[in-house]
Amino acid sequence: MLSSSACSRRAFRSAAIARLASASSPSSDPIPSVGSLLHGFRVLKTKHVPDFDLTAVQLKHEETGADYLHIAKNDSNNVFTVGFQTTPMDSTGVPHILEHTTLCGSKKYPVRDPFFKMLNRSMSTFMNALTGSDITMYPFSTENPKDFDNLFSVYMDAVFHPLLRQLDFKQEGWRLEHEDPMDTSSPIVFKGVVYNEMKGVFSDVNNIYLTRLQQQMYPGTTYGYVSGGDPVNITDLTYEQLVEFHRKHYHPSNAKFVTYGNFPLAPRLAAVDAIISPLGRIKTEPIKNVEPFTTPRRMHITCPPDAMGDPEKQGKLSVSFLTNDGTDAFETFAVRMLATLLTDGPSSPMYRALIESNIGSDYVASTGYDRTARVTNFSVGLQGLAERDFGSVEEKIREVFEGCAKSGFEAGRVESAIHQLELGIRHRRGNFGMGLAQNVVQQWIHGGEPVDALEVTTFINRLREELKTPNFFESRIEKYFLNNPHQLTFMMTPSTTFTEEVAAEEKSRLEAKIGHLSPEELKEIAKDGVQLKKNQEFKDDLSCLPTLTLADVSVKGKTYPVEKVNSNVFPVMHRKTSTNGISYISIARSMEGMKRELMQFLPLYSGALTALGTQKTPSVPDLDDKIRLYTSGISGNASIQTPPSDTNLAISNIQFGTSYLDKNRANAFDLLSEVIQGPVPTFNDELRERLRTVVAGAAASGMNSLADSGHRYAMGLAAGRLTRTASVRQILGGLDSVVFTNQLHEMGDAGVERVFSNIKSISEYVQNELTPSKAIIVSGAEPVAANTESLLSIAGRFGWKDAQSVVEADVGNFKAAFKNTFVPLPFTVNYTARAFLGVPYTHEDSASLQILAELMTSHFLHREVREKGGAYGGFGNYNALDGVFGMASYRDPPGAGKRTIDAYDRAVAWAAEVTKHLGQRELSEAKLSILSSQDAPISASQEGMTLFATGLTDEARQERRERILNASLEAVERAAQTHLAGKQFAQAVLGPAAEGLEKEGWNIRNMQ
Repeated sequence: MLSSSACSRRAFRSAAIARLASASSPSSDPIPSVGSLLHGFRVLKTKHVPDFDLTAVQLKHEETGADYLHIAKNDSNNVFTVGFQTTPMDSTGVPHILEHTTLCGSKKYPVRDPFFKMLNRSMSTFMNALTGSDITMYPFSTENPKDFDNLFSVYMDAVFHPLLRQLDFKQEGWRLEHEDPMDTSSPIVFKGVVYNEMKGVFSDVNNIYLTRLQQQMYPGTTYGYVSGGDPVNITDLTYEQLVEFHRKHYHPSNAKFVTYGNFPLAPRLAAVDAIISPLGRIKTEPIKNVEPFTTPRRMHITCPPDAMGDPEKQGKLSVSFLTNDGTDAFETFAVRMLATLLTDGPSSPMYRALIESNIGSDYVASTGYDRTARVTNFSVGLQGLAERDFGSVEEKIREVFEGCAKSGFEAGRVESAIHQLELGIRHRRGNFGMGLAQNVVQQWIHGGEPVDALEVTTFINRLREELKTPNFFESRIEKYFLNNPHQLTFMMTPSTTFTEEVAAEEKSRLEAKIGHLSPEELKEIAKDGVQLKKNQEFKDDLSCLPTLTLADVSVKGKTYPVEKVNSNVFPVMHRKTSTNGISYISIARSMEGMKRELMQFLPLYSGALTALGTQKTPSVPDLDDKIRLYTSGISGNASIQTPPSDTNLAISNIQFGTSYLDKNRANAFDLLSEVIQGPVPTFNDELRERLRTVVAGAAASGMNSLADSGHRYAMGLAAGRLTRTASVRQILGGLDSVVFTNQLHEMGDAGVERVFSNIKSISEYVQNELTPSKAIIVSGAEPVAANTESLLSIAGRFGWKDAQSVVEADVGNFKAAFKNTFVPLPFTVNYTARAFLGVPYTHEDSASLQILAELMTSHFLHREVREKGGAYGGFGNYNALDGVFGMASYRDPPGAGKRTIDAYDRAVAWAAEVTKHLGQRELSEAKLSILSSQDAPISASQEGMTLFATGLTDEARQERRERILNASLEAVERAAQTHLAGKQFAQAVLGPAAEGLEKEGWNIRNMQ
């Protein structure tokens, strides 16, 4: 899904709505009876779902036809969402642009971007708007009852009574504007937030592939178009079309409401009824299904080349099949299980046939079961292919289907897949209600029964019964894959002229638009540009917006106390909490003394941990089946942290983790020990091919992530110049790691052998080095003793001891380097970052710098980088543990290397005089935003992990919380003057070569 950015202090709500919807407090609210009428809503169905200990109440609004589902559960993280079926029949991006424009002010809240501004007036645990292929959703969640009422009021007014101003449409969607709005002699160019966002989306080869594949699979339907908008077509959308789309789709008759949590239902129904009843009822249309193909089809498209990959092996191919009607909940469950059995993990037949063949680097992005459309699809294929191997891939896919249709799947594999589902049901997640609500709305929009999607155990039991009858999965393979004419072989290969062709098309389209402008239209463009700039500079009166105050926030932060378990081997912590019979185990082994040359291989060690087999179970498929049958998986990841009191130190660990049902403890620990021991020590041909698969997959994954997470890589690159910790993090998961892994991949056999040698060294280090170790158990009280005994048994097996030293990771004689780095990539947008050295977590200025980052985002960078500059996002960030203050932009249009970098200069000057620009209200809002993220609910598996991973005690966190609450605006200004103004910094830009930053004296880092 595509997501938009979320948005005297006087809380305004109409008295009627406040009275009707106040009270989101815990309640033993009685479940209404079927057929009863509550505030205009007729109760259609109620159902208790023991899997999740919840009760669902399905209702319909009699006046408008709106659908409503309430999910009652004893969970204080209450959720609201309203979703609309939005089905465009062109690629202008009208639902996406409408989502943005809807959030630019409403009848009751006529301020610019109230949604973004509510982020700082709320303690929300989630707040966003989401546009998919056939749906637009507006969800939020919060634990604060008053906050729930506030957000409910803003959301409902935004979707049903938006202002939809034409200038907002032009800012958020697209417009023609002078490059410098104040200079009519400057060139006219395309601008617009969504326009630039989607240019970024179509810079990502995976997004190109997925989008074009869906279009070809569902021709003649809404899925045959780009709901987010294709840049080629976005500039055809008119303001009048936007307004009409809202009238037709954003109506209660076309709405699905879902609420979740522990509040009384009746008052919320009354509040919704009061808003939607005056809007009446309109006729809605069901989603049109695709006309099935009568014969299989083929399609070949092009994309930009990979800057680092082998130019001869950048092809992608998949074979996709239209499958079942997604409204049939059990059939959807069955086909999803079939897809898992076919493709998931080293024991799956597609993995063996495709991935282990090493003719490609990894599964293509479309691989798997897709429920985006009402009629679902399954796809499988490879990326990193030579075009000459396309036919071989198709043949292998066909052979797997034929083999599975004949032989089926082993009972153990099916049982291990079911076990993963059962574990998933039991995991207690902090955002459970939000994920549930979003899944329900998607099922409902397609015409399915919303409650059906919740009954996983019912489906599992039915599956087990039906498996007693022969050919359950085999018949579906025949139906959906072997004898299905609606199949598409989709191929994509790079073109060296792709980027130039895209630029030429945009230039031609722009010239055509300009060529048809009348003198009056040219004057209007100049006038609108000036007016938009004035609007962006205008300071709204925000008193109409509802808000929490710091009085609504607890001074004491949430804590997750841990106990120390008696152990004379190494420190063991225990977090006792409700886990539904699951134990979570983490063991950390220090990387003290490990050389940087060896640390480079840690990401590949993690990726290969369960992919090479073990000395006890050399068969990778057998090992994979055992891991899935007894655990949720086994991981071993390297991390590095800065101690709270000293940014010059770095503590690094390899952390092994797993979780399991308590009844499977013995098997889980045997497997964990087996995996830590590593593969057979002698390199052979089988290991070479397995490891080649790991290296190829890691190289492909790193390159694929650049376009989607470019801001993260840019910030990591800039910060890596400044601190020891950030420098090591570059080789563990930053741009350095991406480059290094691709270099190893390009070395072929020599690279693979080098990887094995270093993985072996890491394995020996983990097992034998006398470095500090520690562990944590998150579970109920009963299994603690047995879990501790098993942990200490592993420690005894490897001779691990407690060593109290904390030393710097060996990364050489580190010295900060204040450099500017430009990384040219085949993108049409930029990702920029600037980083400053800050202070340790415990320093008195740390809280002020974090507040400054919030203020800078909300009151400077959002305006200058997003609204004026056209980037999808511009933000400040303070990494309190690393002690790095950063600014970054995301999907930033051409020219960012100067325009956004200049904005960073102005941001620092603004911050150094922040008391002239802002007051107490803005300061309080920044504090609310910070504390909201600190107080968000977390999953059971994460309780106690902050102390374990970082060493941050509850006392240190509480002291910092109080510093945040007590910080003055003057202290924030002093922190800016002390740590930013006039200080050196490092910068990074990832983007198109045309930025020309080499002329500005930047260091150029080529990815080839």
